[in-house]
Amino acid sequence: MKASPPHDELMEMAALHALGILSGDEVRAFEDHLAEGCPACEAELRSFNSVVGDLGLATQDLPPRPGLKEELIARLIESEPSGDEDPPVKSGRGQFVSILAGEGEWREICKGVLLKLLSVDESSGYATSLVRMLPGTSLPRHEHAGVEQFYVLEGDCNVQGEVLGPGDYHKAMAGSIHETTFTEGGTLFLLIAADRYLMTDQG
Repeated sequence: MKASPPHDELMEMAALHALGILSGDEVRAFEDHLAEGCPACEAELRSFNSVVGDLGLATQDLPPRPGLKEELIARLIESEPSGDEDPPVKSGRGQFVSILAGEGEWREICKGVLLKLLSVDESSGYATSLVRMLPGTSLPRHEHAGVEQFYVLEGDCNVQGEVLGPGDYHKAMAGSIHETTFTEGGTLFLLIAADRYLMTDQG
């Protein structure tokens, strides 16, 4: 019997399994661990599956603002790798796309804050992304053009006077304003928001 990964790593794998972004080997390792019998990991996976399913349903149907589609297309073109780089490999066929853990590109959107774009729904103007904030970093004050939702996967995220941790969910309505959002030890969260992850420092 192979040794199981540490408990914290298994909890993270449960979240990434629910998001469908584990590599093939990681999926097999995690599912082998479940087959051996682990009530804690099974409960975590059920919880993550439920929340990830609710994230898509909770988004309000809002018409995208004028020019949004053109801006998204332009930015996606800018993010495409140059000819001398190997493009990310997306596994799957037809209506199914998987982006493995080592694929995709992390872009710094402000100092110490990185974003990996996973998908864009052109019909709604909403994008799904992973956001990683390094320890001691913050996001500037910003207004939301549409509903913003995020689900914390790792670390601590301090927002609107609350300290959110792994498994916690936060939603901001269109037109609302987030004051400075920060992390002390670093964080990783799944983000569903309009117009990718644009911020305007209003302070």
